[in-house]
Amino acid sequence: MKKLTFLFTAFLLIQGSLFAQEAAISPSSNTPVSKFGSWWQGEYFFGNWNGERQKLAERGIDVVSTYVTDLLTNSVGGLRKHRFRYDSSLGLDINVNLEKTSGLSGLQFHISGLYRQGKNLAGDIGNRFPPSSIYGSEQVRLYNLYLEQAMFNNKVSFKVGRLGTGDDFAQSPLYWTFLTNSIDGCPINLPINFFFTVYPTATWGARVKVNPTNTFSIKSGFYHQDSRVGRDEAHGADFTWRRNKGILFIEEFSFLPNQYEGAKGLPGNYKLGVFYSTGRFNDLYQDEDGNSYAVSGLAQKRRYGNYGLYFHADQMLYRKPSSKDEGFTPFFVVVIQPPDVNEIPFFVDCGLTYKGLIKGRSDDVAGVGFAYGKWSRQLNKYQNDSGQIPQKYEAVIETTYKIAVNKWLYFQPDVQYIINPKGGNNPDADDALVTGARVGITF
Repeated sequence: MKKLTFLFTAFLLIQGSLFAQEAAISPSSNTPVSKFGSWWQGEYFFGNWNGERQKLAERGIDVVSTYVTDLLTNSVGGLRKHRFRYDSSLGLDINVNLEKTSGLSGLQFHISGLYRQGKNLAGDIGNRFPPSSIYGSEQVRLYNLYLEQAMFNNKVSFKVGRLGTGDDFAQSPLYWTFLTNSIDGCPINLPINFFFTVYPTATWGARVKVNPTNTFSIKSGFYHQDSRVGRDEAHGADFTWRRNKGILFIEEFSFLPNQYEGAKGLPGNYKLGVFYSTGRFNDLYQDEDGNSYAVSGLAQKRRYGNYGLYFHADQMLYRKPSSKDEGFTPFFVVVIQPPDVNEIPFFVDCGLTYKGLIKGRSDDVAGVGFAYGKWSRQLNKYQNDSGQIPQKYEAVIETTYKIAVNKWLYFQPDVQYIINPKGGNNPDADDALVTGARVGITF
C-alpha cells in the first residue's frame, strides 16, 4: 500500500512542478494577467504541463486525475445528531489510444485507480442509503484494467478485462448530478442485493455494444461473481477466477431518439435491462425444509440463480434556443427482483435536472431527486419470527445545485431529507436532514 500511495503522491508532485513551470510569471507587465487567465480558463488545475499533456494526447495518451470531497452534517435527526463527516476520493485514469501509439486500429487500453479516505455519515444517521456516493474502500485501490476494440465505424465495440458492471449498465450521466448513493452511480439496490460491481470495485468481465442504427443500441455483458475480489486486503488486485462463484449475464436494449449528430428534436434515453446471475444465494426466510429458519434453527435454504430487470427513461422536455444541452430533463428508473433472495427487491428513483437554469450560468446544473427502496416481504417474515422490527422502506429526497466555477473546479451545495432510516427497524433513528456540499477538482 505504501508503494501505491507513493505513486499517487509522485504523480501529483510531477503535475505540480509542470504546472509551476507553465504558470511562472515573466518580467513583462502584461504576462501575469494572461498567464492567470489562461490557467483559470483552462481544462485542468495543473494546466497543460508546460505543453507535455498536449504532446502526450497527440501520441494517444490521456491522463486525468480528479479529486472529490463531500462535507456533510445531519443538521436534524439520525442516531447521533449534529455530526459532521467528510470523505474524499482521488482518482487517476490513463487511457492509451493504441491506434496512435502502435497502429492498432480502433484499440484502446485503459487503467484507473483511486485513493479514498474519510467517514460515512450514514453510520451516524443509521440509514441504508449513504448520503455520500464516494464512500467505500477507504484505501489506495486498483479499479479498471481493460482493452476496448471499436470496429465497423464504431458500430460495434468490445471491452474485456477488469470491469465495473455499473460503468456500462443501469447507469446514466443524469445520476451523477446527485450526492446520495441511492441515485448517483446506479440504482443502489443492485449492489446491495448481489455482486453487481460498481466503482471502486471491478471484476473480470466482457461487454459487447452494437449500434445497428442511430437511435438503437444493444449491450451484452458477463461478469465474474466472486465478491472476495472486492475485499480491502486485496486493494483491487485479486485477479483470481474462482469457477464455483457464478457468472452475471446482463443485456440492455436502448432507444435513443435525437442522439445522433444533426438531430433537430429533443434527445431522450429509454433503456430496458435484464440480468441473471448463476451464483448461489441464501433464502431470506426458508430453511432447508421450507420452514422459517428463524424458528427451526436450521441453515438457510440455498437457491441457485438470481435475476431481475430495470427500466430507465429520461427525456429532455425543454432546450434553450441556440443551445445543445441546456434545458430541462426529467428521469425515472425502476428495478424489480424476486423477494426470496434480495434484500430490497423493489427500488425506484426519479428526478428533474436543469442545466443552465440561471442566465449566464450555462454549465451549472440544478437537480431534485427522489429515491425509494422497499424491503423484501420474505425478510420481513424472518424478522417477525425472530422478534425484530420488520424493515419496510427507506426514501431520500435531495435538492442540489452544481456551480461550475470554471472548467476544472465546481462547488455543489446540497440538501437531503432521509425518511424512515434503514426501513424503520431502529426506533432511535429519526428522519434526518442532511446539509453540506461537494467540491470537485480536475487536475
